[in-house]
Amino acid sequence: MSNKSKGIRYDEEFKKGAVRLVTERGRPVAGAAADLGLTPQTLYRWINGERRHQDANQARIDELEAALKAEKRRVADLEETVAILKKTAIFAMPRK
Repeated sequence: MSNKSKGIRYDEEFKKGAVRLVTERGRPVAGAAADLGLTPQTLYRWINGERRHQDANQARIDELEAALKAEKRRVADLEETVAILKKTAIFAMPRK
């Protein structure tokens, strides 16, 4: 009988630990799944889900880094504008 038909639910900590056995410790999926009482398909599904999650996180990080870089450029441009305006303000002041 498969785990699905047994109605077994695994918490996120268990799933992440199972995925780490394969991804970080180099255990074969079939062996890790057997040791944990899972089907290899279940463990593959968890691994693929974790990879998709990591890919989505990396895409968001890349997006935020690009936005930060653009904002830093904008700040630098504004600081340069302020410096130029300060220099030109000296010439615009009335002389005594």
